[in-house]
Amino acid sequence: MLKRILTLCIALCLSIVVTLPLGLTVSANGSLSSDTVVTKENADQIMEYLGLDPSNLISSDTISDDSVEPVTLGELQQALVQLEQSPKEVITTENFNSLATQTNSNFCTGLKMLYYTTNLGGSFDLSYEVAANYSWNKYTSANNATVSVNNNTDNPLISFTIASKDVGAKVISNGEKVEMKATVKVDSWLTLFNTGLVKVTTTTVNTTKEWNTTQGGIPGCI
Repeated sequence: MLKRILTLCIALCLSIVVTLPLGLTVSANGSLSSDTVVTKENADQIMEYLGLDPSNLISSDTISDDSVEPVTLGELQQALVQLEQSPKEVITTENFNSLATQTNSNFCTGLKMLYYTTNLGGSFDLSYEVAANYSWNKYTSANNATVSVNNNTDNPLISFTIASKDVGAKVISNGEKVEMKATVKVDSWLTLFNTGLVKVTTTTVNTTKEWNTTQGGIPGCI
C-alpha cells in the first residue's frame, strides 16, 4: 500500500510541472508560458519568476496602453539575459601626445568644445563634452564637463539612466592638454508592459581622456 501511494505521489508531481523552451516552467493549467502576455495583473508573478523583486518596480507615467506594444514573458526573459551580461565595471583611458603644427590664424583666442564617446562594445556608451578656452596655441581653462548615456540597443524593453556622475576637466602640461576624469554609474532597466520599470544592473565606468591642441582643433598661431 505504501509503495502504491508513493508511486501515485510521484506521478502527480510530474503532472504538475511542465518544462517549456527558454527554461520556462508552467503549471499544468498553463498559467505561465513563454507566450504569456505581460499585464498589470500578472506583473508580480512574472517578476518573481524571472528572479526580480516586485517591490523594486517603479511606476512610470510615460507607459500607457497606447505607447507600449504588448510583450510576452519570453521577450522579457531575452531582454533580461542581455542586461545581465553588462559588466560591473569598465575602465577606459585615451592619451595622445602629438602637438599642433603652427600656422597663421585670425582666431588665436577662443572657445572650443571637446567631445569623446566611450567605445564599451556593449548595449550602451557614454558621450562626454568639455568646454575649453584657448589662447595662442595653449589651453587656458576647461569648464562645464558633462556626460550623457546612449542606448545602443533596438530593444524597446531596455533602457539606461545615469545614477550618479563625477566628471571634471582641467588644463595640464603647461596648457598643451586638457584632461578629463570621470566616474559614472549607469543603471540598466527592464520595461514591464503598462506597469513600470525595474532596475537590473549597475555598471561603473571610469574614464580618463586627454585632448591635445591638435585634437581640440586649436589654431597653431605664430
